[in-house]
Amino acid sequence: MNTKSQLLCAWCGIVFLVLFTIGWVLLARFLPPPSPALSANEVAAIYQQNTGAIRFGLMLAMIAGGLTAPWVAVIANQMKRIEGDSPVLTYTMLVAGAAGILVLVLPAMTWTVAAFRPDRNPELIMLLNDFGWIFFVMTFSPFFVQNIVIGLAIFADKADAPVFPRWLGYFNIWVAILLVPGGLITFFKTGPFAWDGILAFWLPLVIFFAWFLVMFQMLLKNIKQQALPA
Repeated sequence: MNTKSQLLCAWCGIVFLVLFTIGWVLLARFLPPPSPALSANEVAAIYQQNTGAIRFGLMLAMIAGGLTAPWVAVIANQMKRIEGDSPVLTYTMLVAGAAGILVLVLPAMTWTVAAFRPDRNPELIMLLNDFGWIFFVMTFSPFFVQNIVIGLAIFADKADAPVFPRWLGYFNIWVAILLVPGGLITFFKTGPFAWDGILAFWLPLVIFFAWFLVMFQMLLKNIKQQALPA
């Protein structure tokens, strides 16, 4: 029983939240997001006025993104307890989780490129900024699949003492549904479905962070229960 390894992986989810908040929010100052309606010169000014902090903050954000790998692994390990010898949902979770890492890392790399030469043509900086934000907010599908398969695995658990409570399955399904509005940002530059809008950005962001905290508590409970003598 690898209790210490599982606990370490579970805590990686919390460390991710902390490092990502420090880097992406406090240093890069990407919260609130810059409006997609800004002009090229206004976007360029963001990267020109806060260049060093953006570079360092995004470096921390990229490190944080990598920490979601062990986090996904420990969830998958608990899902495998439900599925047993045919863990198809567990495998799906692992693949979706790996893709989710790219959704966290590649936008940070794109914004870093924008900050690498802040004196370049403002139109090019705006292009990189647009790509980063659209990639970051619109690519909800890996997380959608991830939450759906967690929910399905929980619903499939017919044991007398299930691994996860049934309400957590409904919670994951609702998290998946509430991420979907991010896919609409390609049609809007203002309003609730823009990349800085309440439905496309703020609601999914809050839900995403809340999901980490809820899953962390349930993982700690499960791991500690597994460690108890039978």
